[in-house]
Amino acid sequence: MESEFEAVYLPTDHPNVYESTPLANAGWYDEGQHGGAFAALIIGHLESQPTLTEMQMSRLTVELFRAVRLVPLRIEHEVVREGKRIQTTVAHIYDDSGTLVSIATMQRLRITDRPIPEEARPAARDFPSPEPEKAQIGGSWGVGDTNKIMFHRNVMEMQDSVGGFSVDGPGAVWMRLRRPLIAGRENTPLQRLVCAADFVNGVSRALDMKRWVFMNPDLTVHATRYPVGEWIGLNAESGYGDLGRGVATGSLWDETGFLGRSTQTLYLDTTQ
Repeated sequence: MESEFEAVYLPTDHPNVYESTPLANAGWYDEGQHGGAFAALIIGHLESQPTLTEMQMSRLTVELFRAVRLVPLRIEHEVVREGKRIQTTVAHIYDDSGTLVSIATMQRLRITDRPIPEEARPAARDFPSPEPEKAQIGGSWGVGDTNKIMFHRNVMEMQDSVGGFSVDGPGAVWMRLRRPLIAGRENTPLQRLVCAADFVNGVSRALDMKRWVFMNPDLTVHATRYPVGEWIGLNAESGYGDLGRGVATGSLWDETGFLGRSTQTLYLDTTQ
């Protein structure tokens, strides 16, 4: 059934409008998009925009105002800070009714060769390398009806490394984006990174899903470099307070080393 769809999103005759397919589905509501798919669409649209010097994204923040339905999405963006060292772009994303569903901010920094000393490098990765033969496609990984097409099962390939979605508490997972995000375009390293970054809340949740709601209204990704290869590792943990909120955070890796960090604010509530 998933083969009916060429990609997660389809370009349209308008360069700023993309059609959403069921491959963008999340698992926790009837019709709503997975944050990883949505964020990767935004960054795929923004990263092709010109810069004065060679730059890469250093930070992406996506504010989610409401569940994003499976409808055509329009991305309007502007550069609000132009420069040869730092560029900041703001995007407004609208659904087919003209409702503002999200605002995203992308910061890009110039690229230069500045090798850091060994003593200043991040600590080595403390979870095992990916084992593709153990990876899961489809099946029951994550939440949602097993008969429904969903982004985390039909587009992502998942391999639990330490703990994982089925185990409460901190966990580490390797992921591979295996389907095109935007039809007719090759997935970029940055899109692979952003897709994986959005899983930090689900991978590290420590609350009972039957008794608690722990929704993330935002996603922030910091990148020190772009990934090499298709597999992205996420080592995540969540922390909660008594005022109805929490924070999920994780380090991002490829097989060669540290990539950056992902953070999500959590809205907490009980189901009863």
